[in-house]
Amino acid sequence: MENKLKIIFLDRNTVGPFELKEIFSKYGEYTEFNLTNDDDVTSYLKDYDVVILNRIRLGKKEFEQAKHLKLVLLTGTGFNHIDLVAAKEHGVSIANVAGYSTNSVSQLTMTFLLNELTKVEKLSQKVKENKWNELSVNMDNYYHVDTEDKILGILGYGNIGQKVAEYAKSFGMKVMVAKIPGREYTDNSDNRYDLDEVLEKCDIFSIHAPLTDLTKDLINLDRMKKMKKSAIILNLGRGPIINEEDLYYALKNNIIASAATDVMTTEPPKNDCKLLELDNFTVTPHLAWKSQKSLERLFAAIENNLNLFLENKLVGVESK
Repeated sequence: MENKLKIIFLDRNTVGPFELKEIFSKYGEYTEFNLTNDDDVTSYLKDYDVVILNRIRLGKKEFEQAKHLKLVLLTGTGFNHIDLVAAKEHGVSIANVAGYSTNSVSQLTMTFLLNELTKVEKLSQKVKENKWNELSVNMDNYYHVDTEDKILGILGYGNIGQKVAEYAKSFGMKVMVAKIPGREYTDNSDNRYDLDEVLEKCDIFSIHAPLTDLTKDLINLDRMKKMKKSAIILNLGRGPIINEEDLYYALKNNIIASAATDVMTTEPPKNDCKLLELDNFTVTPHLAWKSQKSLERLFAAIENNLNLFLENKLVGVESK
């Protein structure tokens, strides 16, 4: 393939105001759109050699229609929204980027954790409602919970999980790493425990695992019932790792204390999503990865993937 490529970014708006035209125009014709999964994505693919995307799903139908497509550059780590089998059948390489957002995701994790323990957001809102004095004399519902000696359970112990553990220990917390049931571990870490044991003992449970057949619906009602009533769940992995109907029931019925997440099973959540009605549920719009430094590292890595492809050196991701 010649270096004069036709490149399209399908959901350009997902990465914010970061200059991309200068990066990709030097490889050929660069076009960008702000599409979603509700758009007819296939109509935009037929003339392009390279597709850049963040959250758009590509399945068998899309690959069948994309006659010229040779490369998909993912602006993230996860690739569960791409049909890797169909991609391989149609000779399309898929390249993701790992490790670029470790610091920013870890930072939001600790923001969630500290906010759940200190209730900064709720206290601020009460003060704005002229309840300063009321809070000062009646702290039963808003006292701070110390991080010291609290147990943080971590599911998913890659770069992000390890960074979160490092931060947590600096706050005086103890860390237990949960094994994913059904997965084989070859390392000799003495800090890995059965998932149920971690759930029973931890005060905060933080999810940083990828979405796989082993992790889908892994945190369900039965497992939440094993947790302390004061326990907090944080999800910075993927939405479907938690069964959201079960999470709603657990939060509504005080089976666990609260939950905070940056990811949902359906993004954005539907207007009738019951979780959004709960005071003990906090959500941000899948932006943990989106810091300025993360974006700089991300697009440097994406451009490198493009060059590796042109040099026939790209490994990419493969279906298992």
